[in-house]
Amino acid sequence: MKTMRLLCAMLMLSATTSVALADGEIALRNQVQKVEYFTNEDGVTESRLIEPASVVPGDELRYTIFFENQSEDVVVDEGSVVITNPIPTQVVYLEDSANGSGTTITYSADGGETFGEPDDLVVETADGERLAEPEEYTHIRWVFEPALEPGEQGSVFFRARLR
Repeated sequence: MKTMRLLCAMLMLSATTSVALADGEIALRNQVQKVEYFTNEDGVTESRLIEPASVVPGDELRYTIFFENQSEDVVVDEGSVVITNPIPTQVVYLEDSANGSGTTITYSADGGETFGEPDDLVVETADGERLAEPEEYTHIRWVFEPALEPGEQGSVFFRARLR
C-alpha cells in the first residue's frame, strides 16, 4: 500500500506536468526520489537523494522535472517556456523548496486556475479569505527568463512530504 502511494504520486507527476512555449519543442522527463537524512562522520546532519524501494507516510520526496530544448531554434522570448506541475494529492508541498535557475516561480492554491507569489495566494474559508498555507498549494509554475539554446538542458524541482 505504501509503495502504491509512491507509484501513484510518480504517475500523477509524469502524467500531468505540462510545458507551454511559443516556438520550438521542449521535452520533459520526471523523476521522484526519496530524501534520506544521515549524520556524517563530523556529526553533521546531511541529506542525499535515493531511489526509494518503499516509502511511508512522513517520508520526504524530491520531484525533479528535467527539460531539454530539442528544437533547432533558440527559444528567446522571456516567459515563452512555462512548466506547470500539479502537486500530487498524496503529498504536502514543503515551503520554499521549489527551485529552478533562471525561472520565476509562482504557485496556485485553487487547482491551477490562478497563480501568484505566496503572499498573494488566498483561500476561501467559512470566515472569509486568508492567505494559503504551503500545504494548501495545488500547483507550481516555473517561467523561464533566459533564452534556451538548441540542445540546452536543465531541471526544476520541489520537495514534498508523503501524507
